[in-house]
Amino acid sequence: MLQENVVPYRRKKQKNKPKKVFVGLLLVFGALALFAYYSASPLAEVAALEISGNSYLQADDILELAGLQKGMHLWRINLRASRDKLLGDPWVLEAKIKRKFPNTILISLTERTGVAVVSSNNGYWVVAEDKVVLAENNGLSLPWLTGLDLATLAPGIDLEGQASEIGFAWASAFQPIAWQISEINLDSYPSVIAVFTTDGYKMLFDPITAPKEKIQDCIVLLEELRRNKKKGIIDFRGLDGRGVFVPWTGNSSGK
Repeated sequence: MLQENVVPYRRKKQKNKPKKVFVGLLLVFGALALFAYYSASPLAEVAALEISGNSYLQADDILELAGLQKGMHLWRINLRASRDKLLGDPWVLEAKIKRKFPNTILISLTERTGVAVVSSNNGYWVVAEDKVVLAENNGLSLPWLTGLDLATLAPGIDLEGQASEIGFAWASAFQPIAWQISEINLDSYPSVIAVFTTDGYKMLFDPITAPKEKIQDCIVLLEELRRNKKKGIIDFRGLDGRGVFVPWTGNSSGK
């Protein structure tokens, strides 16, 4: 008979911890054994290389740059070294490489985009927004950036100088209508920047003006002048910043 205030005690069963530890170790060793078998088998060889984000660079060129090919051992590839090789190409702004189980390599690129063509004493060159020389111009339809005194250029060189900085800021700002722009001229910099369109307009800008603030005004005014078949000079250097149209000399009608 139980006495008052006395609680019956049930002895807890001791868990079989050694058995659980053994099972856990067995599973770990089993997983390691399977991975070792997989690593030593043809299943661990690269069977596919998937590339995304490339526009200018071709897939074969990318793989050659990175030193990657099918049949390589998936887990013995130095991904960082391959990535660094890709970043050595001026067209590559960013690169990511990773493994995808069981036997695929994923390559993701962000390429630079050419915004202008410049002339130097050794040829004509496509240059990106960040002023990195990309390649010799092979016929890309881009605005020409003129008025820069450039020596010998080569892919990968970073253009320096305030004039280059300003010029490429304007070239980048005109990207929405780049196909309409034939030339951005800095001959009169820092007094004025002259921009010529492919269909016969000349626009004048104050270099201290923020380029992107003028693009919409340019688009609207050009559309209006084209509708009215008027061609000439659009001067955006006024105090109010609005474009003033002046027909070409000798063409009083503006047509």
